[in-house]
Amino acid sequence: MKSIEVQGKTVDQAIEIGLYKLETTRENVKIAILEEAGLFNKARVRLTLAGEESQKETALKELVEEMLSKMNISCEIYIEERDEEFFVDITGEDAALLIGKRGDNLDATQYLISQIFNKGVPHDEYKKVVVDSAGYKKKREETLKGLARRTAAKVARENRNVALEPMNAFERRIIHSELSDHAKVETESRGNEPHRYVVIKLKGKAENKDKRKEKSEQNKEEQSKEAPRAYAD
Repeated sequence: MKSIEVQGKTVDQAIEIGLYKLETTRENVKIAILEEAGLFNKARVRLTLAGEESQKETALKELVEEMLSKMNISCEIYIEERDEEFFVDITGEDAALLIGKRGDNLDATQYLISQIFNKGVPHDEYKKVVVDSAGYKKKREETLKGLARRTAAKVARENRNVALEPMNAFERRIIHSELSDHAKVETESRGNEPHRYVVIKLKGKAENKDKRKEKSEQNKEEQSKEAPRAYAD
């Protein structure tokens, strides 16, 4: 089902913008209010064109509903089928309970749902399941992008590498992606799970060091070759 997320100064404004983009009316969409407008943020809504769910969408929704019910979590579930994945968005008053410390519970829930949903499925039909709750991943992504930009500026300004705190694979990919086209810095993952982290460093810094070392060794070699001739004279 086609859907879009839209922001506006108010919920009504966001809805009207979304209807305009979808070229439709309220009667033809499902509206989910993701975030009310506040002092420092805009309202955010999701508009989904009404239509029949696929069998896989229905099966996945039933699986998520059953799992959340056993966890005594009451939420609304939205599922969108994309090219290579299913996106599951969980909203409602209890949604935040699913996140856990730094999203650990959310990651575990996503892994479990994906494994159960794809059990026995042929490899060519396998689809990753991405689960978000209360907009956590979207907010976390924006936070990490800001961190990446600020740290890159610091690295360029102070001419030194900076290691970030350990992150999961999803968070590391955000850092790598945000700085992939940066003119002055580059990123590298180091360490082992679950303590793997990203280092932001100046482009060419290591290469320049290697070149200086190579040049120094070449100079020493040339001097050693010249020395016997000096003694011979």
